[in-house]
Amino acid sequence: MGKVYLLEPILQYLRILKVSPFFVNNGVFVDIGCDEPAVLLNTVKKNMNKCIGIDIAVSPKKYENVAIHQQNIQKKIDLPSNIANTVTMLAVLEHMEYPEQIVNESCRILQKNGVLLITVPSPRSEPFLNIFSKLKLVRPDMIEQHHNYFSKNDLKSICKKAGFSQVYVQGFEFGLNNFVRAVK
Repeated sequence: MGKVYLLEPILQYLRILKVSPFFVNNGVFVDIGCDEPAVLLNTVKKNMNKCIGIDIAVSPKKYENVAIHQQNIQKKIDLPSNIANTVTMLAVLEHMEYPEQIVNESCRILQKNGVLLITVPSPRSEPFLNIFSKLKLVRPDMIEQHHNYFSKNDLKSICKKAGFSQVYVQGFEFGLNNFVRAVK
């Protein structure tokens, strides 16, 4: 069994709790940066027709209505246009070298009125995450991979430029994280 980082499952649960009310049920759901195990996919699969997980650090597999794809998601998402009703990136965008491109790709794969849901650490969280990392409360390798900490204005601008018609951004977890709901 791998190392257990005390805060990881708690933070993951809080992110899932934040985005869950905004899912388009009975549709196609894509989780970008699904990780292994694919906790979010396994949580929502019963409410979806099809679930697709994409991550570079997974083993490709299919089970029930879930398909996991191994792919480097820095610039492109290897899925057809207009396929998804809901796309999520939970604690993923901060790892992207080209965040604008992956938001553009998310918009491309969403159907009209589809929803992109993002959670991402705010700039305010950086010192806390560095301390949690040193204390091994969160995965140090993941914190070291952070390229960006996004303000609410940054996130709104990126989503608007990508072509989303409605973009809502709010802080949560005492302002240490930002939540985005963007509608195509």
